[in-house]
Amino acid sequence: MASPSPGNVSSRTTARRPGETIELSTTVPRAAGSANPSPGPGHPLVGGWPVAAIGVAVTAAAGWVLAAGFAVVGWLTSVPGTLLDALGVGTQLWLLGNGAGASFGATRITLIPWGLTAIFVLLHFQVAGYAARRSRAETDLSAVLSVTGVMIGGYVLAVTGTTLLAGDPAQLPRAAVLAALIAGLPAAAGAAHALGLDPADRWPEWARPLPRAVIAAQLALLVGGAGLLVTSLALAWGQVGGLIDALAPGVPGNIALLVLQLAFAPNLIVWAASFALGAGFSFGPGTVVSPADTDLGLLPAIPVLAGLPDEGPGRPEQLAWLAVGIVAGGVAAWLVNRARPDARPDQTCLVGGLAGALAGLVFVGVAWACSGDLGQARLAGIGPRLPELAVLAVSTLGLSGLLVGLGYGLVRQFRR
Repeated sequence: MASPSPGNVSSRTTARRPGETIELSTTVPRAAGSANPSPGPGHPLVGGWPVAAIGVAVTAAAGWVLAAGFAVVGWLTSVPGTLLDALGVGTQLWLLGNGAGASFGATRITLIPWGLTAIFVLLHFQVAGYAARRSRAETDLSAVLSVTGVMIGGYVLAVTGTTLLAGDPAQLPRAAVLAALIAGLPAAAGAAHALGLDPADRWPEWARPLPRAVIAAQLALLVGGAGLLVTSLALAWGQVGGLIDALAPGVPGNIALLVLQLAFAPNLIVWAASFALGAGFSFGPGTVVSPADTDLGLLPAIPVLAGLPDEGPGRPEQLAWLAVGIVAGGVAAWLVNRARPDARPDQTCLVGGLAGALAGLVFVGVAWACSGDLGQARLAGIGPRLPELAVLAVSTLGLSGLLVGLGYGLVRQFRR
């Protein structure tokens, strides 16, 4: 083979101008799974776990300030008592948002306001990601574990300590478990996200799309529940306005009432999704709100409750909301099989059914977390009807996922 002529070579290169210098630089690729390099010039002086410890303290304090600020605003609007009393109410709200329950005189509340708790979760997610990026651990996995462990330990200590000092010591086990979940799950997710880790990469290939499919099914259920809630409130807007006028809370009171209802809005959305699945929910012992039947007694004067259906047998149009569960199961099956282009129809059918059933089980856990008491006697045991929901959620989403998975596999096979 003839070698290229000098002319050909020079035509493929660019001549260097006189006086121009050439600089060469090299980079050493970071080994897979390794964390941040050893400290050097410009490297932060504070490592990951000290940042996590400081961050969890700031997160706890910020959450308390938020809850106490709401209580102080309520106190300033004409609620009797002193500033110290208002700060005590704020502390109880902070404990309630962390799953430790709250005591207001003789009234005991355990229903978690997930709108407030979601703010705590977001703070933990952000702090954990910031701390993980500054970790000096040898591997990314050890960085995630160390940051998560520090944040769980610090937050559990803060919540249980406050429960001993200002709450009900009988709630300590519940407070410790829920505080660990409220801090641990978002901290692990935030640290892993910041370092680019995906735990599903260690799973079998067929199971890797499952987390995304299950989360998408939860979102579908929540969107359906939110749609049902908004529709119900729109249809009952006259009663809602009449109840607000009867309360006559004034402008500051209206703002406080709106914030309070927004704090419990995630709970209401989950209850509505349980209604859409056919299980319904209870608002006290012996009550039921479901597409088939509604049986309610006296209700507290909370405007959002005016959207509840009338007592008696359910209306036929309410049954249309049962499609929410079918859609959620189908979404789970579609996503889990979308990542498996070579799967046979029998495999897509089974995996789709598994994804739907698993999504149903996860929603039952979400519904349990959105249940609790708003007081005693008539206001105890509020939330989705869990036994009925366990049966209907798993069966509806599982069967829908099974059928959608089978149809998806058959259509894809025919197109080959």
